[in-house]
Amino acid sequence: MATGLGIDIGAQWIKVVQVRCSGQQITVTGALKLPREIGDASPEGAGGDQISVPPNLGQELARAGLKRSGTLGITGRGMVLKYLTTPPMPPDKLRRLIDMQLGERMVPGRKEEGAPSVTYDYRLLNVPTGLSGDLVIMAAVAKNDFLHGAFNALKATGVSVRQTAPSAFGLAQAYLRTQKVPKDETVVLVDVGHESLEVAILAEEQIYFARSGPGGGKKFTDALDKLLNLGAKETESFKHNRARLQPAGTKLESRQDLQFQNALKEGADGIASAIRSSVMFCRTQAKLPKLDYQRVFLCGGGARLAGLREYLEEKAKRPVQVLDLYTGLDLRKLDAQSAQCFEGEIPDMAVALGLAVVDADPAAYCLRLVPEALSKKRVFWGKTVFAAAAVVIALASLVPPYVNAEKSLKEAATAREEFEHRVEDARLLKKQFKKEVEDTVGVTQRYAYYARLPRPGRVLLDLFTHLRADAPAGVTFVYLGPDEGEGAYGNQKGMSERVFDEPLQSVVVRGYYDTDRVKDYNESIKSLFTKLRAIPGVRRPESDPFFNDGEMALEPGFKGFQFRVHFADPHRPYAPDTEPPAPAAPAAPAKQGKSGKQAQAPAAPANRSGT
Repeated sequence: MATGLGIDIGAQWIKVVQVRCSGQQITVTGALKLPREIGDASPEGAGGDQISVPPNLGQELARAGLKRSGTLGITGRGMVLKYLTTPPMPPDKLRRLIDMQLGERMVPGRKEEGAPSVTYDYRLLNVPTGLSGDLVIMAAVAKNDFLHGAFNALKATGVSVRQTAPSAFGLAQAYLRTQKVPKDETVVLVDVGHESLEVAILAEEQIYFARSGPGGGKKFTDALDKLLNLGAKETESFKHNRARLQPAGTKLESRQDLQFQNALKEGADGIASAIRSSVMFCRTQAKLPKLDYQRVFLCGGGARLAGLREYLEEKAKRPVQVLDLYTGLDLRKLDAQSAQCFEGEIPDMAVALGLAVVDADPAAYCLRLVPEALSKKRVFWGKTVFAAAAVVIALASLVPPYVNAEKSLKEAATAREEFEHRVEDARLLKKQFKKEVEDTVGVTQRYAYYARLPRPGRVLLDLFTHLRADAPAGVTFVYLGPDEGEGAYGNQKGMSERVFDEPLQSVVVRGYYDTDRVKDYNESIKSLFTKLRAIPGVRRPESDPFFNDGEMALEPGFKGFQFRVHFADPHRPYAPDTEPPAPAAPAAPAKQGKSGKQAQAPAAPANRSGT
């Protein structure tokens, strides 16, 4: 029963999975998903020339109860996957030939002057080659500078990389270990990341193709942001909650829907094109002119766009389905926080899961890349040093017969007595420590209980104060409270039917602004949102781009708006303000109408929230 750890460094998230392998049974014993907010990191994640990771990665792994040694997935410019075709030859000659072609060495085992420093690994493909009997080889080649950078970057955070492997092989192993592979069926696996695609082609259990390419969910976000101009975070929320890709030929009712579809189809067509080009490339390079596929499996966070599976199914003219990891895994050992990493219909932990299998099972089909210098160093410390230590110990064992035996026994007895005293002291300290921990937990629970009592009113009061103090000139708020029912956020229960036994999770803020005084509403509202996020207890504000101000009966020169403020988890305490709130801003003067008279602002709707 072996344990393995897989590390998948993406453009947005670092995903780590720990598994225990027993035959074909895979038990997930831990998982971690960290945001990759590290400044000027390589946009291709682990595929750039350098790998950057958060400095606290090792601490987070230890806090989650995970190992700090495993297999790292790599992709992109630092690593190349290629095919070689050679006539049949003995294994030793084949190794020398590959050493010359991939390692660029004229003499095996010796690095030529000026030759690039690379590391490679290869596997023979079990493919039908006809009467010629040529050998088809799949190989991975990586620059040593890139590999050493990856090893050192994780070592600086307290994480040891045992080996690196192309991320696409992790995707393939996740499929092989969690699915019942049909007989005589060839499938295409696609993991849609944030900025890249991992593609693998398998015929039953034979891996014919594994490669990474550009693409991913960021293309959908960028295309939508050009239309909405909401910023990356708000556009991501819109993509996951509202956007939907319609199949080709669907009749669209509005021009706006047509614009959204055109924007989304660009990214979806890129995924369909990657599938077609991968199949064509595999046919040529693997010498499989009749290669075809019967099914496509999708996974990855970028594949969660509604309607993407149906659209690709129509483009490919073949079934497209989600890669279901959950039925083939034992997740019962996970705690609540780790189990959240495997929530959702479409999994995004497939690559990390497959890399963990590769780390636990040396026989798993994969290309493994470890620099030669590092391998020799590990062999030295793993064998030579310990062998030398064993010799020293053996020689030292010859000395005691020449030493006074009685004196040695007395010293040993004294040392043992001292050790037993220390063990007893340690037991008492442990018992005292456990008692103090129990007392501390009880006090913390009481503090948390009393801290929850005044929270809802405090958040609403702080929000009301900041809205008055930070509102841009020319902006007037007319409503602050729960959603009234009908609106841009969907049909909900009317106010008379709402039950408020629990604190509010969000409130609606509605108002209007003077278009003559507020020249750039988007910039003004973004500045206000930045200030609102600093309020303790506020999680995020978000605009409603589809709000219709026609029912507000505004005078000419005024325009209505609406946005929603989401609160943090009401069951978690938050720190109070360190400074008192700013004083309320003076009321804005009334707008002069076109005739010179003061324009009367429209009457605000009745505030049913009591704010």
